[in-house]
Amino acid sequence: MKSSIATAVLLFTGIANAQQWQTTGNAGITPSNYIGPVDARVLYLKTNGASSNPGQALLNESGSFIVEGANNTNFAKVKGSIVNGVSNVLGAQAGSSLVSGWQNDLNNGGGANVIGGQANVVTNNASKSVALGWKNTIKNHNQFALGVGIDLSEEYSGGFGIDLVATGNRSFVIGAGSGGAKLTNTIPYSIMLGMSGTPTMFVKDQGVGVRTTAPTANFHTVGTVRHEGLPVGSGRALVVDTNGNVMVSNTSLSRMAAPDETIQKLEDRIKTLEATVEELKQLLLNKSTSTTIGSDLPELFQNVPNPTKNETSIRYYVPQSVRTASIEIYSISGQMIRSFPLREKGNGGIRLSNGDLQSGTYVYKMTTDGKVTEAKKMIIKD
Repeated sequence: MKSSIATAVLLFTGIANAQQWQTTGNAGITPSNYIGPVDARVLYLKTNGASSNPGQALLNESGSFIVEGANNTNFAKVKGSIVNGVSNVLGAQAGSSLVSGWQNDLNNGGGANVIGGQANVVTNNASKSVALGWKNTIKNHNQFALGVGIDLSEEYSGGFGIDLVATGNRSFVIGAGSGGAKLTNTIPYSIMLGMSGTPTMFVKDQGVGVRTTAPTANFHTVGTVRHEGLPVGSGRALVVDTNGNVMVSNTSLSRMAAPDETIQKLEDRIKTLEATVEELKQLLLNKSTSTTIGSDLPELFQNVPNPTKNETSIRYYVPQSVRTASIEIYSISGQMIRSFPLREKGNGGIRLSNGDLQSGTYVYKMTTDGKVTEAKKMIIKD
């Protein structure tokens, strides 16, 4: 009887001293006056509590706040973390972390991490790191992984993209691997970029490499380089040494002409040289013929070059026995355009420039002592 009376007294004393919490507000809140259990138990907050699947948030027995996507699936063995989602796990060292998503594993993780997404893993007590995405792995302090399938080993490393690996201290990798072949940066203090298992660009210190991870200059590329739409101007040319290094030439260079004009000038010079060579061949042939055969017949040769745009030459031979000789040029309709009297005997020639004749097809004839010796066709182009 005495024990029953004592129990009743204690019960009523507790009721009298308890905070009466009102939905319209409460006065006099102090650190010793709070909502929650006095022992290591969970404080639940629920909505729609009468249903089979109420909305649920809780401050767990360790002191982490959890908002559950699927009730009673998240576990946090540490104080001071905030977790929301489904089946996330925080170990005893993962305090002061923010975790959101599904199936993120910080069972062996350190503190002050920010993790979001699905199936991200933090190991080796790694702390102060960020992993956002799917199946990223943090293995050391001060790392960041944004994407899918990123694996980071050394501290201060990072990755942005898909299927990436960074194993060097302060190494970063950006881009995407190709499924089974991950884009991997093993070189400390560097940035690697690419869209397959093979890097496209690499930056280290003050060197940039394209298709090489060992640049030997400020800019080092392996393969072709293309420039398009360059402006015209003047200055010094670029030269390339035997090792592929590009340097400024000591020789001044002007590039005022358009590329097509330059090519056309070179083609015209080649044709002029070809014509000169042909003339020399004809001279040697005529000299050989006159020396060995002793022919005394007039002869007219084909103009060279033919067709032509700029200049052309017509070679001829007039025997000593001929009294009068000339070369006449006719249009294709038969009208005589030009006439050249040949006063010198032996081998000779006349030269025509693009100002002498308009473009078109012509026939030129050689007349000796009033008789037509021979006729040839000549084509002048624009």
